[in-house]
Amino acid sequence: MSSAPHLHDASTRFDLVDWGAQPEAISGASHSTGRLVHKGPGNRPEIGIWVCSPGEWRLAIPRDELCHFVAGRASYTRDTGEQVGVGPGTLVMFPAGWAGTCTVHETVRNTYMLAEDAPERILNMTATPRMHKPLEATDLVDWGVIPTMIEGESRTSGLVIHKGPNGESESGLWVCTPGKWFCHVTRDEFCHFLEGRCTYVHESGEVIEITPDTAAFFPQNWKGVCTVHETIKKVYMIR
Repeated sequence: MSSAPHLHDASTRFDLVDWGAQPEAISGASHSTGRLVHKGPGNRPEIGIWVCSPGEWRLAIPRDELCHFVAGRASYTRDTGEQVGVGPGTLVMFPAGWAGTCTVHETVRNTYMLAEDAPERILNMTATPRMHKPLEATDLVDWGVIPTMIEGESRTSGLVIHKGPNGESESGLWVCTPGKWFCHVTRDEFCHFLEGRCTYVHESGEVIEITPDTAAFFPQNWKGVCTVHETIKKVYMIR
């Protein structure tokens, strides 16, 4: 078992598991398939790939959920009236307590992380955090050089689309330039790498090669060395 569970080619994998008909159907017959990357104790956190065919259904999201849509088209309508349209390259953080309907117009696929139950702290969130086409984002914030460099000078930048009041379920886009550095993951982190190439070597000696379209989960207290060969861009969620 890998120290950091991961799947390559997340956007195109066909070895998915039948997850059955979508419950609480309103119209159509949406059917789901998927593949888990990781599921922790009590199903927290849960990371995976989800695919759903056209149809409309009712949904209530009990936990913060980050979804990176890579194919298809769907419309989410919140009970508050808010409209959230998604398509390829849409990153959305649905807060715990989000309730409404989903209409899938063209079969959708996303990678996702479900975090914690916390509806009492975010039911008052008026807008669902989102980002369209993260690879095209140009208004990145400079987050500085990695402080634990071994070789080179990896500089990071990015955009945060959501951060809980105590830092819970931080989500966004992260960019890192080439270099080699010591990595200590202080909180569970889901990553969907969109561009670039890097190698993580766990302190046990396990080697994890990251290429574009790798979905990965790094558990809290993962320690090792990261070598970024080509600038990486990833969407992420930490909890």
